[in-house]
Formats: sequence, structure tokens, C-alpha cells
Amino acid sequence: MAKLAPTQVEQLQSIGAHLRQVRQEQGLAIDMLANQIFIRPALLKALESGHDAELPEPVFIQGFIRRYAEALGLDGQTIAQEFRVTPVNVLPTPELVERVDTNGTAAPKPPSPSPSPRPQVSDRTPPAASSPAGRSSLPLVLSLAALAAILGLGAWGLFGRSNGPSQANNDNSGAETIPETANTGAVAPTPAETTTPAEEPAEAEDESSAPLEAPVVVSANLSDRSWLSVVADGENVYEGVAEEGFEETWTAETSLTLRTGNAGGVELSVNGDRAVVMGASGVVRTLTVTPDSGVESVESP
Repeated sequence: MAKLAPTQVEQLQSIGAHLRQVRQEQGLAIDMLANQIFIRPALLKALESGHDAELPEPVFIQGFIRRYAEALGLDGQTIAQEFRVTPVNVLPTPELVERVDTNGTAAPKPPSPSPSPRPQVSDRTPPAASSPAGRSSLPLVLSLAALAAILGLGAWGLFGRSNGPSQANNDNSGAETIPETANTGAVAPTPAETTTPAEEPAEAEDESSAPLEAPVVVSANLSDRSWLSVVADGENVYEGVAEEGFEETWTAETSLTLRTGNAGGVELSVNGDRAVVMGASGVVRTLTVTPDSGVESVESP
């Protein structure tokens, strides 16, 4: 059941009345058009009368309008665009609502508190009492920053000098081991050679652990002409009338919704499982696939 905004309902009623008038002028029966474009007669009647409670989501309503108009010989793309899938947000944001007074004018931001005027005092009043608090904190911040810099330089000098001799001793110990390896006739490996074998298996593990496909994989194979609409992760990736022999695979990260106007002509494979027919011929069906879905989700009505 579609949940349309008031503006969408008005657009749907206007477009539906226009399509019904053109159909009646051409002397066409609604059942004949339903069989031609693979949409149930009940959905076409709801489309003409503007009954949004009997229609699916707005994106499917827009597709029905385009196919219906094209079947009548009209410009389906232009007429379908008159129905907005996403209504325009005409309401103000919560921040603006809070800042609007009862007269409808925007209330200014409350002024920052300013110190109240002080009465005149005698010359014996200390000057520090009338100075703002922000100025008195600045010398303290500068003093703390200077102290932190002095402590940092002292720590660097202390630890830098202590690490110098140990590093020199490590270099001397490495130099002493070189003649021993030379006497035995073995060549000491360089640091780059010793780390290369350890890095290559890590790269191989990363390549082997990389996923080869998306969490959701849906493959469709048509044995009869059918209308299809595919929405992957909230994005419409395919919509149109596919002919017999049509084959396509779609992927998604979280969910994939497939809707068809002829379930008997669509053979579906979900997440690598065996392919099964979506339903009976001429039946409109919507199927939502997640990473946990399998063949049972296609077989169940």
C-alpha cells in the first residue's frame, strides 16, 4: 500500500483522469490494456481513479503511468515525470520552527549576556575587579604553554642522549658479527631479504580472503515477455519491458527488490541457489532479497 503525500495524490488523480479520458475516447477496454502491458486491471482502475491505497510504492506507480500512457500512444516519459516519486519538502526545518515567533517573523538570537553597568567607584578600587575574566586567563594559558614546551625539550634531550649510546652499541655488535659469517663462507641476508618472504604470504592471504561477489546476487532469465523493476539498496537499477530470452544479474549490499508484471515468465536464482519460476503467468509479484535469502523465498508466495 502506497503512502503518498497530498501533492502526490493530487498529481495521481489528475494524471489518472486524463488517461481514463483518452482510453474512453479511443474505445479501448481496460482489460485489454491490462493484458497488453502486463498490469492487473484492478491496478489500472486504481490508477485512473487515484486510489493510492490500492497501489504500490511511488516508484512503481510512475512506471505504471509511463507504460499505460505509451500503450495509449502518448508520451509516457513526459506524463510519468508529472508524478513526483519524492514529494517536495515544503515544511521548515525544526531549527527554523523553534526560531519563529507567533507573528510568523524569525526571532533573533538571544544576545550574549553583557556585564551590567557598574556604579562609579573611588580611586581605591582595584583595577583587576573591573577587567573581564577572559583577559585574566590569557597570561595563565601562555605560561602553561611555555612550561609544556620547556618540559618537552628537556625530555627529548634526556631520552635522545640515552638512546644514542645504545644505538651505537647495537651498531658495533652488528659489525662484530660480520667477520664470523665471513669466516664460515655464508652471506648475511639484508633486512629487505629477510622481510620479503614474510610479506608475500600476508598479501596472498589478503587476496584469498577478498570477497568474490556481493552479499546479494539475483539472476533473472525470462521465458516470456514481462515488465521488470529492480531496486538495489534503494536505487532503481532497471525498469522496462523485457522480451523472451532476457538474462541479467544484479547485485546489492543489503537488499534487492524485484517486481514483475508476469511472474510466470521470470525464472529467478537467488544468491547462487537453483533457479525457480516466481509464480503463475500474468501475476504481479514483488520479491525482496537479502543476504540470507534462498530458493525458498522465491517459491513461497
